[in-house]
Amino acid sequence: MSTCGGCNLLGWTANIDISHGAVFYQRSCASRFFSFLVEKCHLRRLAVLFRLSDCMRTSGHLRCCRLIGASLSLIGILLYASMLASCDIIGGSSVSYQMGVANPGNLRDTTPVVLQADPSGVAVMDNEKATLDYSNTSEGYICVKSKLNGIKVKVLVVVDGSQYQYTIIEPERYITIPLSCGNGTYQVGVYENIKGDSYSPILSHDLNVSLADEFRPFLYPNQYVDFTDGDMTTQISQQSATGATSDVEALYGIYDYVIKNVTYDYDKAASVQPGYLPTNADTISTGQGICFDFAVLAASMLRGQGIPAKLVIGYSDAAYHAWIQVYCTDTGKVLAAYTFNGTEWVRMDPTFDAARKGILDLSGLIGSGTTYQPMLFY
Repeated sequence: MSTCGGCNLLGWTANIDISHGAVFYQRSCASRFFSFLVEKCHLRRLAVLFRLSDCMRTSGHLRCCRLIGASLSLIGILLYASMLASCDIIGGSSVSYQMGVANPGNLRDTTPVVLQADPSGVAVMDNEKATLDYSNTSEGYICVKSKLNGIKVKVLVVVDGSQYQYTIIEPERYITIPLSCGNGTYQVGVYENIKGDSYSPILSHDLNVSLADEFRPFLYPNQYVDFTDGDMTTQISQQSATGATSDVEALYGIYDYVIKNVTYDYDKAASVQPGYLPTNADTISTGQGICFDFAVLAASMLRGQGIPAKLVIGYSDAAYHAWIQVYCTDTGKVLAAYTFNGTEWVRMDPTFDAARKGILDLSGLIGSGTTYQPMLFY
């Protein structure tokens, strides 16, 4: 996939502004890409400055300018090759930005924050086949368990016209279900498999939900975004956020890890089965995944650092897709495309960015909101 839209690195023209000590390239996105490399890889000191005015005063100025243009092309190629060999922008797990600049001297506490669901039994519906514990709706979740051995059980949650399905395979073990659509009425139904794709209701209840905090559903682990205290996910999230002095810097470190250490698995995409749920340990150990894996890993690592993150499933153009939305009370930028103003959820697409390793400003594609159609939130 071309990172420069098929533009040629050769054939640049240059104007030199000695007063600013910088080289400004024109014609083609390749020229802007070169400027980006100079900026991001700290290669300014290697930029060569020419006094074109001296050349222009000679009768052979055209030939001189052509020679300079060819020289600049060669210099650009050499600098690009140098960047590929040594700059952190492409590949590798190390970050390509500086931690600690947001609030110098005030390191952020990176101790993992893993909230634990607690089916306390204060408010339950129970029968011989299933239990629904809704003691913590104000915290943004419910817990459901099956008592049926060897029988698949499904939970259907209907809210605001959207249907959320969860599958329980292991009996006598609660699954955590997020109340991800905020305040309102949630219709919860539990169904047992009868035969094939046929299910019969075994329990149902309507819940009137009033959240204590709109962000709580997106901080707890749940069946889709699953992580535990001390697991590989939270350990790496802590390592990736080390040195941060703001939530945005921590987010940057975590996001940088995901897009540089996981690549898209085309074989898995072609063979994945309905009902598939990602396992973060597998994604981390193999370094591969589909969009679902990318989004779940990023959301899990962010929640492990106390940063609210939604797993979003919907459509990007005509493709079924998964991405994340993140909320930071701090302000700042992540890559060139994501700006956090401290008051809004920001859509981020780790699958999309992993394919490009964060090099280009993709705001025209992922920031317009026209190509993404969110359907479900977890």
